[in-house]
Amino acid sequence: MIPGTSRSGITLTAALWLGLSRRVAAKFSFLLSVPIILGAATLKINDLIEVSEPVAWDTIVVGIIVSFLSAYLCIQLFLGWIQRIGLLPFVAYRLALGMILLVMVI
Repeated sequence: MIPGTSRSGITLTAALWLGLSRRVAAKFSFLLSVPIILGAATLKINDLIEVSEPVAWDTIVVGIIVSFLSAYLCIQLFLGWIQRIGLLPFVAYRLALGMILLVMVI
């Protein structure tokens, strides 16, 4: 594990190096998270089905809907942001965080 490296950061970088536009690279990065999220949700739902206590499925469904809507809004805002500003602030933030984490570990 390299401090400051994230799944989204590394997939954005790889997509840009392959010649994709910033917007397409970001969409690619977000799409790669879908199987992970669905897999985690499947495991959690299986756990909830097996418990003996009652499960508040209505609350879970509301949480899923709110989570989806807020994630969708965040992704749309991020895509618009990188279209106008670019990825440099994101790169600077990740590099700074990586250095801070390195200093904390050493």
